[in-house]
This record gives sequence, C-alpha cells and structure tokens, in this order.
Amino acid sequence: MLSVSKVPKRKIGKKFNYLLRRSLQEVSHRLEDYARSFSYNSNSEPIVNQREIRVIGLRRSGNHAVINWIGKQAKGNSIFINHVKPLENPYRNQYESQLNLQRAIEKDADWKYRDLDWWRQERKGNFSDKCCLIYSYEDQELERVAHPTFERMREVYLGKSQHQFDVIVMRDPFNLFASRLQTKPREEGPNFDMLEIYSKRYSLPELWVAYAKEVLGETSFLGGKKIFINYSRWFLEEDYRRQIAAELGLGFSDAGLNDISKAGRGSSFDGDRFAGEAYRMDVLNRWRSYAENSAYLRLLKTEGVIEYSRKLFGDIPGTEIFTV
Repeated sequence: MLSVSKVPKRKIGKKFNYLLRRSLQEVSHRLEDYARSFSYNSNSEPIVNQREIRVIGLRRSGNHAVINWIGKQAKGNSIFINHVKPLENPYRNQYESQLNLQRAIEKDADWKYRDLDWWRQERKGNFSDKCCLIYSYEDQELERVAHPTFERMREVYLGKSQHQFDVIVMRDPFNLFASRLQTKPREEGPNFDMLEIYSKRYSLPELWVAYAKEVLGETSFLGGKKIFINYSRWFLEEDYRRQIAAELGLGFSDAGLNDISKAGRGSSFDGDRFAGEAYRMDVLNRWRSYAENSAYLRLLKTEGVIEYSRKLFGDIPGTEIFTV
C-alpha cells in the first residue's frame, strides 16, 4: 500500500518535472525566435497574407460566430488560429497544442482545417499564401496582446501582410455577463470559471471597460486599423454586416451567419439546438434570466460598466432597472 507520506512527494515531483519542461521549452522558443529574427529580412520577403485580422474579445461575446462569418466572406485560401497566447508565435502555439493532442483540428469547416504537417511548416516560417489570416485572443489584456515584444516579432511569426486589422468584438455587458454565468462546465476537457479571465490586474467587468475605452479611443494599445464590431448590431442588421465586410476589404455573401460554432461550444443558453438557424436565438434578452441574481448584479455594479455600456450600445430597453 502506498504510504500517505509518499503522495505529496510524487505530486511535488510531477510539478517539478512540468516546470522543468516548461522552462526548457521557453529557452528553446527564445533561441528559435532569436535565430529567425536575426536572419529575417522584411525587404526581401514576399507578401503572404492579403489580410491579417487579429480578433480580440471576451468569451461569450459572439467572437466565434463573427470569426466564422468573416472567414466565409473571404474568397480564397483562409485560415483561423484559435485562442492564441499573448507574446507567443501563433503558429507554434497552435502546432504544439495539436501535437500534444495527437490530432489535427477537427474538420468542422474546410476553411479552418489543416493537418499537423501544415502547421509545422508555418511554424518554421515556410508560409503559404493566404487570402485571409485570422487569429484570436480571448479574455486577454490589450497591453499584452499588443505588447512591443510581440509587435517586433509579428511579421517573423506570421509573414508579411498587405493589410492588417485589429477587430474588437464586444457584446453589451447585460447579455454578456448573463451568458458567462449561464455557461455550463465541459463534460470532457479543461473547465474554466467563466467569471475568471487571463489577468492578474483586471476582473471580468474591469476588462470589459478596458476594451470599451480602447474602442472609444481613450486608450490606444492596438496599432493596426481598428474595427469595432457591436455584436448586437452584427446579429440583427444586414447593412451593418455589409459595412464590416467592406471595411475588411471582403466581398459579402452573408455565408456562415446562421452557423453555430463548435469552437465556442455553441450558445450558453441553447447549445447547438439552433444550428443552421442562429437567427432564432434570443441573444439580446439573456439578461432577463439573471435580473435578480446577486453575482450578476455585482458584475454590473463595477465602476464604469453602465456608463460605457450607454456610450457603446445606447439605452437597452428594460435594463434601466439596474440604474435605479
């Protein structure tokens, strides 16, 4: 029988081995980055990305629905890199994640699917030509997403781009916070507390306010052409979607609008019940289910949330009860 005294030592050993592997991996990455940046000459490199679109948003803001729609407006070879970690090479990040899982990304949509060897080549800098490269950050501080260290390596990591865009997808806080609270744990795979984010400085509502300030020009962390997508308007208005497609230099077919993205696990409230009929989801009234929930009310009381909601989304009918 295993003695109790040996269990902690085993756990400590596992943690030590994990930290050692991570440290060695970081050193390897830095050496790789140094070698590539030293030999990289931007002037002699061809353009490989007609459009490079960096998407930033909080989970449950409709990010994956919007990304899927953008990818399906693009004509030609397009690719999506999901859930990138700040300050890391997005291709290397994706390749190593898939390698650890010992599988390629699920073939749920042709424009997203690539096999492991394809990711390996892109990670090494053997870039293929793309009409549209989309990569996304979720629940991350803007300061880290657009950190100068990453910006210096951006072209080395991703190849040269004809046009660069920074897309911020935002959902009004009333429906966003309700969807975060409603999200159920995964049956398989890692679970996350949906009130937590990848930040030691901000809470979830504070990070929402930080994104709002960036949209309104009160901060300027993002250096590319900045496009704000109001999820409510995107969901409702065809003319608004046409406008976004035009700003991104894409054609417009509205393909993908009614898809339910597998990457985001579907709707917090409906799952994939309305797959192919997303227009039927009542995404603008999720807040009503949490109007008297104490955790929900605390989120809304965070300084700046109501103020910036009005600035970006106007007065949302019914939500005046939260300002009484």
